[in-house]
Amino acid sequence: MRKLFKFTFLAVTLCTISSLYATVPSSSPATSQSSDMASRTLNDQTYQIGLMVEALQSALKKRDEEALQTIYRYGTDSRYYSMIRGWLFQELVNVESLLHAHKGKKSSIKFQNHSNFLKKAIRSIDLE
Repeated sequence: MRKLFKFTFLAVTLCTISSLYATVPSSSPATSQSSDMASRTLNDQTYQIGLMVEALQSALKKRDEEALQTIYRYGTDSRYYSMIRGWLFQELVNVESLLHAHKGKKSSIKFQNHSNFLKKAIRSIDLE
């Protein structure tokens, strides 16, 4: 449930950012075409953002070198840097909390590996 909320919040944030790039439609016929074009551009941007979010979710599940490259590719885009870094940081806070709750147990190794991956991902986009 918590991950669904994060994903929904992220998607709404991205759609809001995308809508800022759209133009306000006018009632004149000459600008009707340009408003249709802006609408298509907005839909394309929204679709591309959706693909980005899905790629990032997949990368957070895989946690391999290819996943780091995916996070780096999207995270170094200045339009999405702060959102993606915030997402990674919130994931890290969650994993660190679970790590401290499971200290000394076998599952703590899994949480430690996940924490290390998230720290590495954050460092990679911060360095750019």
